[in-house]
Amino acid sequence: MAPGAIVKSGAATILPFACSSSSADWQSQRKKLLGILRFSTPPVILDLSRCTKLSHNDIGFFLDCLALATGRDTNILLVAGSQTNRVLLNVTRISSLVPVFDSVTEALADPMITKEIGFGDQRENVRQGGHE
Repeated sequence: MAPGAIVKSGAATILPFACSSSSADWQSQRKKLLGILRFSTPPVILDLSRCTKLSHNDIGFFLDCLALATGRDTNILLVAGSQTNRVLLNVTRISSLVPVFDSVTEALADPMITKEIGFGDQRENVRQGGHE
């Protein structure tokens, strides 16, 4: 898989986010990701693990993503990728608006995702004595 490639994993779309040093790169990535978010099926995992530090532009971008997702009734999950990113997401209170995980694997195990692909329904069926 190419770095920065958009991945569909079951019922989730994983969007990698890489910090860009130039304004043109940042604007291009922002436009691409918002376009994908507009047409993606929920939920969406925004993976920040390739970004070593977040700027005020990045925080503004996440808020734009959340506003767009809320208007479309789309669930967003963030993968912080580092303790520094997690602390910044906590300080800016973004983590109070959207779930934040340490890895994509952890995000994919979230009940929001497993429910989308039917795992939650299967577990509930087994708990109630049903059969697959």
